[in-house]
Parts: sequence; C-alpha cells; structure tokens
Amino acid sequence: MLFLVCSLFYFYEFFARVAPGVLQPELMRVTGSSQGEFGLAMGMYFLAYAPSQLLVGRLLDRFGVRAVVAPAALVVALGCLLFASTNNVVVLGLGRLMQGLGSSVAYLGVIYLAMIWFPPKRHGMVPGLTVAMGTLGASFAQYPLLILTKSWGWRIPLLVCTGAGLIIALMLWKLLPKRPNWFVELMREDGFDPKSPQPLASLIKEIMRDRNIWCLSLAAAGLYLPISVIGDLWGVTFLHIHSGLSTGLSSLLTTLIFIGFAAGGIATGHLSDRLKRRKILFITGAILSSVIAVAIALTNSAPLWLTAMLMIALGLTTGSQLLAFVMTADVAKRHNRAVKLAFVNFVVMVLPVFIQPAVGFLAQVGVAKSLVPSPGQELQGYGLVVVLMFISTGLSLCVKDTKPRKEKFVMAH
Repeated sequence: MLFLVCSLFYFYEFFARVAPGVLQPELMRVTGSSQGEFGLAMGMYFLAYAPSQLLVGRLLDRFGVRAVVAPAALVVALGCLLFASTNNVVVLGLGRLMQGLGSSVAYLGVIYLAMIWFPPKRHGMVPGLTVAMGTLGASFAQYPLLILTKSWGWRIPLLVCTGAGLIIALMLWKLLPKRPNWFVELMREDGFDPKSPQPLASLIKEIMRDRNIWCLSLAAAGLYLPISVIGDLWGVTFLHIHSGLSTGLSSLLTTLIFIGFAAGGIATGHLSDRLKRRKILFITGAILSSVIAVAIALTNSAPLWLTAMLMIALGLTTGSQLLAFVMTADVAKRHNRAVKLAFVNFVVMVLPVFIQPAVGFLAQVGVAKSLVPSPGQELQGYGLVVVLMFISTGLSLCVKDTKPRKEKFVMAH
C-alpha cells in the first residue's frame, strides 16, 4: 500500500513530464514560439530536476519520505497550473522549472521508502515496478491525452492534472508514515548518524574524483536520450514530419519506447542477477540501441508495423541503461549509496537540458520560424541524438564490471 501511494506520485510526475511533447503544436501556436525556443523552455524541467538530485538524497535522510515527497507533489501541481493558464513561453518555462523541481523527489522517494519498509530480498523488484509506473504515466500522456485534447482542448486536461496533483499531495501527507525509529537505529549501527552526516560538499568532492562513476554516468546519460529527448519531447514531431504519419499514430508509436524501456529494464536487471555480470549487458544494450536509432532514421518510408517494431526495440535495448544504477549500488558504501546514485541520476538528467533545445534548433536551421522543417532538416536534430548514443557506447566499454551483492539493492529511473 505504501509503495503504491508513493509510486502514484512517480506516475503523476512522469505524466506531467511527457505531456508537453503531445501538446507541443498547440503550445507553440499559442505562445508564438519556434521549435528552438519551445525546446529551451521545456528544457527547464531538467535544469531544475538534475541539480536537485544531490540535495534530495540528503533531505530524505534528514527528514524522511513524507515531509519531502508531499510538498514536492504540490510543486508539480502548481507547475501544471502555470501551463494551463498562460500564453507566454517564458511562463511555460517557469512552470516547467517547477515541475522539474517537484519531480526530482519522486523517484528517489519511492526507492528510499522501499529501502525502509521492504525486505532486502524484494528490493530488486521495486525499481522495475517503479519504472513501470512511470511508463504508465508516460503512456497516458501520449495517445490518451491527445484524444482528450481533441475533445476538450489542451487547457482542461492540464487543469485536471493540477487537481490530481493536489489530491496526490494530500494522500502522500495523510497515508505515508514518519520514518520509524528502528530504521534510524539501523543507520547508526551502520556507522552513519543522520544528525551529523558526512558534509555533502566533501562527499561530492569524493565522487568527482571517481573516474568510473563519471564514465558510467555519462554512458547512462547518452543511452537514456531516446527517453529523455525523443520520448519526452521530440518523438511525435519527428515521426510526423520524418515518416509522414498522423500526430495520433506518431504519439502511439512514441508510447512504445516507454513500454519497451520498462520491459527491457526489468529483463536486463533480472538477467544480470542470474548471470552475475552487469557490464556485458550494459554494453550490448548500448550497441543495439544505437544501431536501432540509425535504422529508424533510414526507414522514413517503412511500413507501419516495422516502425512500431523498431520503436519498441529501441525502448527494450535502452532499458539496459538501468544497469548503471545497479552497478553503482553494487560497489557504493551503504552510508553514501543514495548520494552516489543521485549523482548518476543528476548526470543522466542534466544532459537533456542542453540536448532538448539543441535538437529543436538544429531542426530549425535554414527554416523560417513560422514554417515546419522538412524531413531532412528534422534529421539534423535527430542525428545529434544518434551521435551521442554512439559516444555513450564507447564510454560503456570503459566502466568496471560488477556483480550482485548478497544484500540486493537496485535503483532505476
């Protein structure tokens, strides 16, 4: 019950995160913004989300889940309200910033809760289930949201989203318990006193000197781009222009990336436990996802069924990205594991701050602000994602292999 309530927030924040990708044409029309300007405003989500990661882990350690997660849900809801009530691209960016700030708590909050209340033998399944909840939220923000928008317009669904966020915030505050005293005692037995933890600056300095965690984080960030850039924002537009599909079909096909990602993450996590090897699966996923991304670029006139298969295959292979968190957890000390995992998530989420607008600007090169890019110009932006995915594949070769601990703990997006 506790996991369901907390993961509902992750479902909600993922819906809010992905919704602008479907609403993009209407939002650009009412704000009069270009693709690059719109991408810059939407990138504010990651600008707030990413830097907050290192602080979120410390806040959860200090104050517990309820005191941090419930206010965060309220902030996401207020961000949705700004979206629903403006015609200004700057205000959209501010709303996106608020959504990112509140959403930065959702994922770590679910995992932290599971670490307290779930037995260790079940920790391995929690990340996969969490990703599934996020995927479900992303799926609802694709084709179902498009149908609602055609019937009610784009503002009403966002107002409903605001109301849902307020209800979720209240549920989190009322239903989640305070951190139990027995868990605090376990932390002390492990050599960590929550009242006087290692200074965050000192811990960050230690992480910055770790070459392996940098390679792992950057590889994971590149491998995650099909989700953070294509799935979250530009997938519908790319398929609509590049493949000539309707907005509805493009939205439906983009949803397949998220479904594949959830399934791939669960499968690779389980397989790596069975094989007791992580790196080989991480590298394999990076290589295959990069090749599939190229195939999508080359098949603009492919049959619908083939495009659908390529999109779900892209998600499946990208799911190996979750192993970056598993490998980090395998070698991190218990008392600073959350901050190290937060650092990996920080790098993964900060890259889209730059890549989302860059894709939009590259697609707009040589095109007047009021005109739609051609398929070839749209490929200019998509090509950046492909190049970065191949770079991440190279970085994946440099990471150290790990194997499961007896104490199973895994973390995912």
